[in-house]
Amino acid sequence: MKKILVNLLVFSLAAVLGSSCIKETFPMSDTATKEQLASSSSALSAMVGAIPAQMATGYLVYGKKTYETDMAWPGIMIALDSVTGIIVDTGDDGYDWYSSYSNPAYGLGDTTYPSYIPWRTMYIFIKGANDVISAVNEETADAEQLNMLAQALTYRALFYYTAANMYEYKAPTDPAVAASYKPEKDIVGLTVPLVTEATTQDEAKSNPRVPIDEMYDFIMADLDKAEKYINDTKGGSLLPNLGVVYGLKARAYMKMGSLGMAGAYDKAAEYAEMAIQQQAGSPLTQAQWESATTGFNNFAANSNSWMWYLQYSTETIGNLNTFVAHMSGEETWTAYGCAVGRGISKKIYDAIPDTDFRKHSWIDPLKYDYYDYQRNRDFFKHSSSNRILKPYANIKFRPAQGDYATYKVGGASEVPLMRVEEMYFIKAEATALAGHISEAKQILNSIMQTRDPNYDCSDVADNFFQSELYNQKMIEFWGEGIIFHDAKRIGVGMENGYPGTNVPGDFRLNCTGVCPAWNFVIPKTEINGNPALDGYNNPDPTEALEPWEE
Repeated sequence: MKKILVNLLVFSLAAVLGSSCIKETFPMSDTATKEQLASSSSALSAMVGAIPAQMATGYLVYGKKTYETDMAWPGIMIALDSVTGIIVDTGDDGYDWYSSYSNPAYGLGDTTYPSYIPWRTMYIFIKGANDVISAVNEETADAEQLNMLAQALTYRALFYYTAANMYEYKAPTDPAVAASYKPEKDIVGLTVPLVTEATTQDEAKSNPRVPIDEMYDFIMADLDKAEKYINDTKGGSLLPNLGVVYGLKARAYMKMGSLGMAGAYDKAAEYAEMAIQQQAGSPLTQAQWESATTGFNNFAANSNSWMWYLQYSTETIGNLNTFVAHMSGEETWTAYGCAVGRGISKKIYDAIPDTDFRKHSWIDPLKYDYYDYQRNRDFFKHSSSNRILKPYANIKFRPAQGDYATYKVGGASEVPLMRVEEMYFIKAEATALAGHISEAKQILNSIMQTRDPNYDCSDVADNFFQSELYNQKMIEFWGEGIIFHDAKRIGVGMENGYPGTNVPGDFRLNCTGVCPAWNFVIPKTEINGNPALDGYNNPDPTEALEPWEE
């Protein structure tokens, strides 16, 4: 069972995280020089292919079974949704390794592993992308090598986009926390240090946090170059293609619009539409969404929707270090999924119309009397009582092939990174923020009526449209690590304490605007090795919020 962590000091894998990122060896780079790699497309291809493999590698940071949140990119996905407050433990939260993100009082300070692992994970990923980028000479590379350069640049843009949003300091506006939750210095808008293929070890040892506008200039430069060089234009893929580049640009322009960049929302809408056209696909159908064997675990079965995904290797997979092991309510090989029963707030669930098939992603209190759920096993019968699902637990993420008992099979899922549905939501919101609210409502109706034929937002007041869109997007992407970026950009707050709540007592946190834990803390080990960060960390959110009491 998971231990409650308050102030666990993590070890440093190197005296300086920045320099260790430069010194660490990425697959292939320890057996070939830059010149050899640049002249060998096969070697370069192996390095590019190693990036998504690394993103689905369990125990990436510590290299051994130490912490179950050490789960590479899927771990980041769960952490982001947990900290946003949209994941609710419906069962035994003692098995929830991600509880520190749902309640910072369990330990999110700078000496805790829940703070260390995301930081370290992101820079390991960045190092992998940098290795590929440094191996390609744009002036001499052929089209195939330039395509691989573009893919690495796309990955790096994703990593920095995610890290920048996680660590950007945005001051909370909630009066309950604004007085006590304060940084040492003025750090508003600071993100993370930039480590590129050209960063030296000495530079990494004194590498300050980059302002948000400078960071997005860097991200967009990577994406501009990726758009120029990428020649993989097919729909959905394990490796990024042109549609993915467009999708990341749409995400980035939404953020840039919130920073006040003129014309950014028009650009976001434009690139979202370009991504939709490039994908040439369609939203998931109800049958695809609810499939007991391929629901949210199989690219081939969902390729009309999935633009980009990760794939677990059956050779290296473990029983606890997979997305399914923590997020599936159906799996029974461990208690981390079914016993915790990650689900949704009763208030959010009750607001979903019965005509919206996405409501079937969570168990209704009426059980089978409410809906004949597609299933591999009976959710409400099992020899172990903690394998019986409680109301509001999710069944959105199914074990691979429907195998809920064998981790080598059921855990070997594929995980979506980007779906075409997101582009419709971005296009709708960007169109509204650009001043075209009637058109925006039509766009939202077009995607939502594929989920609920009765949906119509035409009568939603213009000033509530963004809130309505956010709520629908949150339901659509629950558990996929997407909505955190919108929550922090908009400042939607959270409300898990209310009369009749199904949220466990310690997790009944309420906050308006940007919540303290949304400003992720830089680990102490990095600050010790990078003096430029001393005094410039985000405040510790551990004691910032008190649980709501009825």
